[in-house]
Amino acid sequence: MGKKEVILNTIIEEYLKKHMPIGSNELKNKLEMAISSSTIRVYFKKLSYEGILTQLHTSSGRIPTLMALEEYWRDSLEDIDRLEINNIKELKKLVDEFDIYCLLQYENASKLSEIINVNDRFLLIVFENNSIILKYNEKVERFLKSLIGYDIDSVKSISVNVGLYELRKKIEQLLNENIALKEKEEILFEMANTHLEYKNKINYFRNSGIFEHLENGVYFEELVPQGYMAFKYNADVDDKSANILCIGRVENNYKEFLTQITN
Repeated sequence: MGKKEVILNTIIEEYLKKHMPIGSNELKNKLEMAISSSTIRVYFKKLSYEGILTQLHTSSGRIPTLMALEEYWRDSLEDIDRLEINNIKELKKLVDEFDIYCLLQYENASKLSEIINVNDRFLLIVFENNSIILKYNEKVERFLKSLIGYDIDSVKSISVNVGLYELRKKIEQLLNENIALKEKEEILFEMANTHLEYKNKINYFRNSGIFEHLENGVYFEELVPQGYMAFKYNADVDDKSANILCIGRVENNYKEFLTQITN
């Protein structure tokens, strides 16, 4: 890693800890390599010209721009595949401490096992762990019998493709019962209040159905308003497979947050 990258990463990491500008003399003391204050100021100018650093006023130190923070989080968090979360109670405490919205859902691998015709009045859709009741329809009965052995997520996806919207809605209700944590929802309302176009998306972020639309990784303006970020990962929680979605301001210290929830 070159001097420029070391200087930038150090500025960002200090900013994430303190949310304060950092000057050349202070930064010099933080660096693990020998660089003079004058050299640091040269890099400050270069990075500011590139739109990576900015000054709140002429006599202050530098802080990273939104562009710099987004790039930092892409590099830092993009390669995570799975999280090991040891304690949901601790997770609940930490999302409050770090000011992060968190949705955690246990995965449901339940398979469709049986379709029961109840006197040509109802269809009992039996999964391994749950069941759903629909009004009787002969065509629907034949079709659903062809899906026996499919997992619940696949049945939900297929139900949309063939227009069985009532079935999809009831499956979503079952899956929402697997939500283990939905915490710090005020972040979503804050987001909607400052970006009115997101008012109609609050329930999207609160519903377990969001997980079928997101791959593991970090998201910015393609999912949330400018100044916010989100990340979605698979997780293991208490020996169960789960999905986790977190949303918050870009300047939150997500590295520290993830370190603490996985220790």
